[in-house]
Amino acid sequence: MGYSKPRFVGWSNTELIRAAPSDPAAFEELFERHSIPLHGWLFARTNDLTASRELLSETFAEAWRSAPRFRGENDGSGSAWLYGIAKNRLHKHRERIGAQTAIRKRLGIRAALADDGGLDEIASRLDADIFSDCLREEFAELTTEQQEAIGYRIIDELSYEEVADRVGVDPITVRTRVFRGLQTLRAAMKGVSL
Repeated sequence: MGYSKPRFVGWSNTELIRAAPSDPAAFEELFERHSIPLHGWLFARTNDLTASRELLSETFAEAWRSAPRFRGENDGSGSAWLYGIAKNRLHKHRERIGAQTAIRKRLGIRAALADDGGLDEIASRLDADIFSDCLREEFAELTTEQQEAIGYRIIDELSYEEVADRVGVDPITVRTRVFRGLQTLRAAMKGVSL
């Protein structure tokens, strides 16, 4: 863990969070204090180095955005607030993983396909016996960007950052494309037998 800057010695986490909106150095100190233990906490719950790093980044990004609204009353509430954000990010991560696993099963997609031939290859990499005509039609109706994001993220199992690098957008945009595309497919498949 990093050492406190002399200016922040004796400051509680709550004081750092309250100061952060007008003093970025206070937020940097909060990060220095908590990034290593919080990363360990996330890794222990995901057993995935990439996911735990992504979640750590998301946690601190959310903490930075939320700091002006922080209303902690005592010295211990700062740490609890930060870990509460991490817990919420972890919960959303697990929901995404569950949804992606469910859609893979529903679509009959085999994990670990090693081909990056792009959009033209996506349909051919789906198990044709399981991938219903209805779902194939719905997939074709998705935007090109959603098809591409789902192909790289769900079929090729690339991280959001890797997909973002390939398609030239930020990871949040990739998440949005995957989420919206899967929502559309899920809605289309309600009541349809594969």
